[in-house]
Amino acid sequence: MTIEVAGPFAAAAVVLALTTISPRADTIVLPTFDVVATTPLNGGQINVSQSPFAVWQSSAQDAQTFNDTTLTDTLARSAPGVTQGNVSGNDFQPDLSYRGFDATAVTGTPQGLAVYQNGTRINEAFGDVVNWDLIPQIAIDKTTIIAANPIFGLNALGGAVTVTMKNGFTWQGFEADLEGGSFYRAQEQFQYGKQVGNYSVYIAASQINDGSWRVAGASQLTNFYGDVGYKANGFESHLQLTAGNTQFGAAAFTPVQLLQTAGWGSVYTIPQTTFNQMVMLQWNGTYAYSPTVSFQGGAYFRQFNQQHVDGNGTDVTPCDPSIGPFSCLNGSPVHDTHGNIIPDISQGGTLDLAEDDDNQTQSRTVGVSAQVVDTDKIFGRDNNLTVGTSLDYGWTHYTGNSQLGTIQFTGNAYPVTPSPFLIDEPDSFLNPIDVRANNTYLGVYGLDTFNATDRLTLTGGARFNVASINLEGTNDALLSGNSVYFHINPTVGFTYKITPDINFYGGYAMTNRTPTPLELGCASPTDPCIIDNFLSSDPPLKQVVGNTFELGFRGTNAFSQFGLGPQWGKLSWSAGLFRTTLTNDILPVVSTFNGFGFYQNVGTTLRQGAEVAAQWTGDRWSAYANYTYIDAIYLTTFEEPSPNNPLADANGNIPITNGTQIAGIPKNTVKIGVDYAVTPNWHIGADMVAASGQVIFGNENNAVPQVPGYAVFGLHTSYQWNKQVQIYGYAQNIFDQRYYTAGGLVQPGEFMTGPSITNPQSFGPAKPIAIYGGIRVSL
Repeated sequence: MTIEVAGPFAAAAVVLALTTISPRADTIVLPTFDVVATTPLNGGQINVSQSPFAVWQSSAQDAQTFNDTTLTDTLARSAPGVTQGNVSGNDFQPDLSYRGFDATAVTGTPQGLAVYQNGTRINEAFGDVVNWDLIPQIAIDKTTIIAANPIFGLNALGGAVTVTMKNGFTWQGFEADLEGGSFYRAQEQFQYGKQVGNYSVYIAASQINDGSWRVAGASQLTNFYGDVGYKANGFESHLQLTAGNTQFGAAAFTPVQLLQTAGWGSVYTIPQTTFNQMVMLQWNGTYAYSPTVSFQGGAYFRQFNQQHVDGNGTDVTPCDPSIGPFSCLNGSPVHDTHGNIIPDISQGGTLDLAEDDDNQTQSRTVGVSAQVVDTDKIFGRDNNLTVGTSLDYGWTHYTGNSQLGTIQFTGNAYPVTPSPFLIDEPDSFLNPIDVRANNTYLGVYGLDTFNATDRLTLTGGARFNVASINLEGTNDALLSGNSVYFHINPTVGFTYKITPDINFYGGYAMTNRTPTPLELGCASPTDPCIIDNFLSSDPPLKQVVGNTFELGFRGTNAFSQFGLGPQWGKLSWSAGLFRTTLTNDILPVVSTFNGFGFYQNVGTTLRQGAEVAAQWTGDRWSAYANYTYIDAIYLTTFEEPSPNNPLADANGNIPITNGTQIAGIPKNTVKIGVDYAVTPNWHIGADMVAASGQVIFGNENNAVPQVPGYAVFGLHTSYQWNKQVQIYGYAQNIFDQRYYTAGGLVQPGEFMTGPSITNPQSFGPAKPIAIYGGIRVSL
């Protein structure tokens, strides 16, 4: 095993990583939170004990203690119900799942979580994807996960993730952080905050260069965040700028036989490269009209550009000699964008043909939101009423093309060598695409939390969603159309204080998500798409509607009430059950055409389970532990195209029946973390994430074994050298476990060169052992 280290400071930091940790004095506290916002605009806050749904929160301090590089690292490490996959094959583009609902940057994945940054919905306009890489971790103040709640709008089927950023009122000082380590990782970041009278300023920037442990997987991330604030006389206003420029070399799934013969870092077809650029300008403000009435508002503009280059196999083959020395599709010659027949570039059939599929997405989104919060008492009892609205409008220009090429094994990958020929077959799924999409989302909501007694709190509300999606294909009439969706989503719930420290909660919520422009443009089984590349025609899809029931207990208990000393601290805990049923669920299915797929409504699906979580903070110790069980199944019967499945029928289909497990969702997840102050300046700690096996995508009939379970461990340490300087280090996957994060099926024997691929199993290999160290300077 070889571990490469970057940066002049890294070698010393890695040594210290074996003996040191965190900057705080007597105790490091994993903070608990007393209040939670009931809407995206962060108004109408209530006590967590009054929420009829599960709530989880994390702070910047928690992320720094465990040296989380990205927000998804924090969520995957410690949040109950959250699992992290890696379909893209890049550590900075993970798939995040909460209770079986996804929020991921992988285009084509059905998105079941709404994600907000400072009150702005950041699910992108075209596919509702979430680009976690464009949220600078260093600038995050607090992250909250709220289980299914319709007030958070579209896509909140499983819940909402709200990210609150720092500002000059909440964070002052200067901090610079330099880090390096395995796989030529080099990271630099800084933050500065200051308050001057009624004004404040905060800026943060970060840059990460990572050489990757996989072939062609290098990443570069540059992020910036700034906030200028003002507050006086009950009024507070903030103007914020977020910008990001990121580049990823992804690898996707790799055939298991290739991983075994060519090495753990080997990949299948390349390139798999993504370039992201984003700029977002936000304003949000609040005004206290009276002691009991306040107004909140927000507005934003977001620009997002993405280019994706995807090397794949192809259905294009050399023509039969009787036709001529040309390239053919289904027995007919293939034409290029100039109308010319593409010649045979396979050197007489001695080289495999392939294609580079290239697409570009340019999106612009604007939006406004406003609400009023009234905390006047009703019948002498405390009450919290919020009424609000939001409007989002997005424009997207999407283009894609396929460039014919050849592919040959190079020892650890199958790179595509493109030719000059762009394929243009109008009557097939291999033709250039140019489509424009407009989507308008309108929401009107109201929510009331009423303390009926000193023990009983009642909650009720609803949100009315309107979504209008328009597609205009400039070179394909099938891609033109308009779809309009309406839905009213109610919610009701209660909490009851059994004791001052323990309460019981329960709730019901209806949520919905509408088909995205991407899904509407790729919904035909006869004209499939490369899911993250091309669009074809747009048969109507129905909106997905979720019904969630939840109940549980939560509490906070100080050990002093049991006769123990204050050094024992306190324990916060929760235990709950949840059940979400989706009707008209939309899922991507594999086409019988090589590498292609389409979207369809598959009927009813169910995600149900249980969560148990605890967090303890003491004088020198702090720890957390949680367990989640998720049973995710289909409640309908249909046939799913899966041509690479060994038990597929003659048409390439497999049966999905009532009770079939949904792929990619482990049933059991356990997370444990601990931090210990050896001295006031030296901290050490460890964490563990374990997950049971999961069904391989396209293998819902269990024709081949599932993705095995795993347990992965990490260590962290820091030493506060003096008041200004901290040295830290951390290690990931310390036992160098070889495990997989997810899996799919590939076509056996697709290429002539390279190892013999007879097993269709294909996996996303997890990152091997990695060690990092750094220095943090605070002024």
